Amino acid sequence: MELRLARTDDLPRLAPLWRAAWLDGHAGHVPDALMDARGPEHFAVHAEKYLASTVVAEEDGVLFGLIILGDEEGEVVQLAVDAAARGRGVGGALLRSAEERFTGRHPETWLAVVPGNERARRFYEFHGWRDAGPMSYSAPTAAGVVEVPVRRYVKALS
Repeated sequence: MELRLARTDDLPRLAPLWRAAWLDGHAGHVPDALMDARGPEHFAVHAEKYLASTVVAEEDGVLFGLIILGDEEGEVVQLAVDAAARGRGVGGALLRSAEERFTGRHPETWLAVVPGNERARRFYEFHGWRDAGPMSYSAPTAAGVVEVPVRRYVKALS
């Protein structure tokens, strides 16, 4: 498996991968208004918007995962792993790549996870992240902003 920066020619594969993983982790755990706003076009537009800050996991030309980094704040904006690749170390490798990128630039890194996504919460805790408490994420949609209750997970960087 190779980790590399995403390229323009990855865009047709990034959006469907991201959307499938997002739906898997968020369905039933976020407001219906947000689910309604997260169609294929949303992910296509945002995959292009975040292309320069996206790292992908690839093997034999197949994308298995992606991580989007918010460099200014040390935020992991999104981590997505194809369902067929879960349990193979893809997510952990992508998460470590983010931690390495932020080390020396930020005292800690952080991400938001919806409380009902227990699989993700266990994954982050297994990798040394801790739940720093509740926060509200303001999710922009075409119809306005949807407030989503989330948990802020953090990891100290040395």
